[in-house]
Amino acid sequence: MKKVLAFCALGAVLCWTLGAAMSEAELEKRMKAAGDHMGGLRKAMQAGSMADVATHAQAIHDALKGTEEFWAAHKAERAVGWTKEGVDAALALVAAAKANNAADAKAASGKVGAACKSCHEVHREKIGENQYRIKW
Repeated sequence: MKKVLAFCALGAVLCWTLGAAMSEAELEKRMKAAGDHMGGLRKAMQAGSMADVATHAQAIHDALKGTEEFWAAHKAERAVGWTKEGVDAALALVAAAKANNAADAKAASGKVGAACKSCHEVHREKIGENQYRIKW
């Protein structure tokens, strides 16, 4: 019985630890990665390199995935929605690029950019040269 209780307690601690909200530092790290890949995505789209488009789109997806939990924990519901839109659009962009469908890739790329822009307009504040902070 003691082993069962100890196991349950350990499980509860692990669930709490793994489910802890993302820190602002982690969010900023992910947003920086997404921004870097947006630059690469724009260049790849201009060059028509669908392989590079897919790579950058996947990286954007990976950077954004899970950040909606940060926004949900801070009760920023619109940001949750924009993040989900960005994640979904990035996946659509990966699929379009892998299918070598430039028209669908362009449309999905626009949706990724629009989701980012919407959230940045509300929740991003410039505080210096290439420096930003979360705006509530």
